[in-house]
Amino acid sequence: MKKTGVLFSLLLLSCSSQKHNDIIDIPIQKECPLDGLCTLSVFNNKQLILLKDGLGGLYYDIKENKGTTVIHYQYNKTTQANLQDGHYREDVLFEIKNTTTSLNITDSELQQIKLIFGRHCFCKGQTGYFPIIKGSLQLYQQTSFAFDLEFETDKVPQLIHRVSLPQKK
Repeated sequence: MKKTGVLFSLLLLSCSSQKHNDIIDIPIQKECPLDGLCTLSVFNNKQLILLKDGLGGLYYDIKENKGTTVIHYQYNKTTQANLQDGHYREDVLFEIKNTTTSLNITDSELQQIKLIFGRHCFCKGQTGYFPIIKGSLQLYQQTSFAFDLEFETDKVPQLIHRVSLPQKK
């Protein structure tokens, strides 16, 4: 799956001239637990809007915005189809400016990119979206796109602690 990073980089470069509503979905195996499927979605020319419901729970929306791109990493655990409440999913989302060539941020600075983590399962009181303020992100966007994100939350248990896309060689 090392070719995935090269493919992703090529897709990102080719998408800069495509319509502003393109979405790229790429299966990812690196750092993906063996019992599931991980995908990385890139929403070009979109913005991540963070909202709160009536109970103070965090949720998001993705809207058109020519100046930003939203990155969405998702892990879906493989479960038996006959288990009604057996699903388990984790999401990591963040937004970057299209003009950003590099970022190196840590901890509370992660909220500059609206970094959120989501956990979804039949786990009472341990689901939802949470802002991430502990971790680090190194991102490079020049001839190719690459990033390395490590993070943790003390709000809910998590399986995904690192998401990365290596730079094209």
